[in-house]
Amino acid sequence: MGRVKGSILEGIRGKVGDLVFYQLDGQTYVRRAPGKQSKATKQRTSDAKKISQSVNTQTHKFLRFFTHLVRFGFQEWQTGGRKAYHAAVSFTAKNSFSFIGSGREKELNISLVKFSRGSLLGPAESKAERTPTGVLFTWKNNSWIAGSHPRDTSFLVLIHENRQNSVWEFMGNSREKESHLLTLPFPKSSDRWHAFLAFSQENGWTKKRTFSDSLYLGEV
Repeated sequence: MGRVKGSILEGIRGKVGDLVFYQLDGQTYVRRAPGKQSKATKQRTSDAKKISQSVNTQTHKFLRFFTHLVRFGFQEWQTGGRKAYHAAVSFTAKNSFSFIGSGREKELNISLVKFSRGSLLGPAESKAERTPTGVLFTWKNNSWIAGSHPRDTSFLVLIHENRQNSVWEFMGNSREKESHLLTLPFPKSSDRWHAFLAFSQENGWTKKRTFSDSLYLGEV
């Protein structure tokens, strides 16, 4: 990938020959378009490559519904043209899959998914429980350990069992509060939800946020 700078090509978007031009944050980038594979080449594709292709497809299919979540939780990993979503895709593809069946296929394991990543201290003794109005997240106040602070804010996520819908709170109750109730749109429904919890902390000078790795708390 290259960046177009100070050129008449800056305003170009789309495919030109074997090059693809696109824009991110007002900057024009260019990459080579992938070549077409022949039918014979596809038939010769190794099992390892097929697995890799399947993992990439599943990763994007899953994360496309949750871009708002990973854009928030992967902020620390943004650098230049590499966005938070790109970082989330990379991590998910490498760390959130398990072999199934004979071991020649991989499937997304939602318990291994992260909606945030960072160096901040994560939750301790945490759990999520269903209530008449939603899901109650609880945790132990582990402030003042490894840079954690009582005012660190909770980042709470519920992923519907269909893996397409979500309920969330970017900045919920603080670490010292030890709980947060995340209300559900239809609390009496028997639908199941996957629960995740993390913390974030704002730098008073830069206003940037650091995050903990999100923790999977099971299905509720």
